[in-house]
Amino acid sequence: MTVTNLTPETWQAIAAKKREEVATKVSAERRLDIKYTEGVNETSTSSVLHIPGDCGLLSPTELDITEKYDAVALVEAIAAAKYTAEEVAVAFCKRAAIAQQLTACLTEIFFDEAIARAKELDEYFQKTGKTKGPFHGLPISVKDSFNVKGYETTVGFVSFIGKSTALANAPLIDILLELGAVLYVKTNIPQTMMTAESENNIFGRTLNPHNTSLTAGGSSGGAGALVAMRGSLLSVGTDIAGSIRIPALCCGTFGFRPTAGRIPYGGQLSGARNGSPGMVPCAGPLATTFRDMKFFMDAVMELNPWNRDPSALAVPWQQTLPAKGGPFTVGVVGEDSEYPFNPPVRRSLDAAVSALKSAGHTVKVLQDAPSISSAAMVAYKLCSLDPSHSALKHIEASGEPPIRSLHHSLPDFGDKEFTIDDVFDLNAQRAEFVAAWHQIWLENGLDAIIMPGHSKTAGPHDTYGVPPYTVIWNLIDWPACVIPYGKVDPSLDSADADFNPDIVQNAPCSIQIVGRKFHDEELLSTASVIATSLGA
Repeated sequence: MTVTNLTPETWQAIAAKKREEVATKVSAERRLDIKYTEGVNETSTSSVLHIPGDCGLLSPTELDITEKYDAVALVEAIAAAKYTAEEVAVAFCKRAAIAQQLTACLTEIFFDEAIARAKELDEYFQKTGKTKGPFHGLPISVKDSFNVKGYETTVGFVSFIGKSTALANAPLIDILLELGAVLYVKTNIPQTMMTAESENNIFGRTLNPHNTSLTAGGSSGGAGALVAMRGSLLSVGTDIAGSIRIPALCCGTFGFRPTAGRIPYGGQLSGARNGSPGMVPCAGPLATTFRDMKFFMDAVMELNPWNRDPSALAVPWQQTLPAKGGPFTVGVVGEDSEYPFNPPVRRSLDAAVSALKSAGHTVKVLQDAPSISSAAMVAYKLCSLDPSHSALKHIEASGEPPIRSLHHSLPDFGDKEFTIDDVFDLNAQRAEFVAAWHQIWLENGLDAIIMPGHSKTAGPHDTYGVPPYTVIWNLIDWPACVIPYGKVDPSLDSADADFNPDIVQNAPCSIQIVGRKFHDEELLSTASVIATSLGA
């Protein structure tokens, strides 16, 4: 009898097979000529934003569809029969394919199913004269962590390949479909989803389309790159320490982190251990315009998501707020001494303060704000409570190595094992920060807070580090949005010991706007006026 020696596949072979499976979903007619892709890598400094318009794969109509509309305007055009849902789906499938070849922003691809779905919506519209819902025919991309029936949710772990095919949709996926959306891709994330660099050993590293040598951010980095490339007008991300806002500030898009529990979060897969008493993640949109973020929130909340997902809170959404166009009282949070601002970040904040004053708003510098670095340290510890190190075990299960950025995505707490006493103490410290910010808000009569989302702009890969200026709002669970606000300008942003404008050329700048817990509607309303005042 002959005995066959069955050698287990290496992690490299398993990952390569998965990559090839996904790559075949990009058909020949959607593939770029090599002249557009050669030289595009994580060390090149070029922008690839122009390539969809230059490469010839998109027709003039498809360029109009993907470039001249935001989500609100596009669904209006479909409802007015200017475009069919199928035309729109084809256009965005092509553009997403282009973005993927240039930035590695996607994981699962389901273009054929998306076009079939769009045809069904067109048939419904032709028969009834009505749209299926507020998202009728709108392509919406979702982060890899959301379960989509029939597709894998590998979330960057090689050990999840072949074992993570979803048997049912996440509740938010079903809601999006009921609202008329067309789902066509899932977006790339980092291994563990606990770093601001979207790289994993399956789908590679997502590149920043403004400058491919810079990070696209994380953990919703694929969404940030795809939206920046206009391969998606609305993309769903998640945020536990800044994972929506970090890609938004890195890639120059809009991003909104709602109060946790307002957008249904259930039906996702991650490498984290269930039942953590630490930080609470949330889901929210990245978009090309400010009003599209509100459009997303209005539509999803209209369906009372708490009836679909037990993790969603039964807090009804106020679709129409009393008109309040300002002037507002805006608090300004400056730099923490442990995380000083780079010149373009400081310049953007100063310019925002000046613009708000010119627009008639009252600006108050919050001199007595609680320490950002201290609050961030509480948050980092709350993110590190798992004594079983579940994410590391998922990495070890396949033999793959940890990605480089994991080594500095959180402070190194050495061999410390957190105890129940630590959990009590950390949550008590969190409550102190919540109370302090609540008092500051009331004492100053604030309508909003503005501050940077990070001490730096997007920088070279694996250098983002810890996210103190975003994670503090996760710690106290206040909603926050990021709006793009200019770019690095070597003529204005002088080099210093920690900053070289030549290295971060074309990097977007941004402003973060913050509101109070469960006042998401008010924040979006106020932030919209602030964004207009800034000319964003």
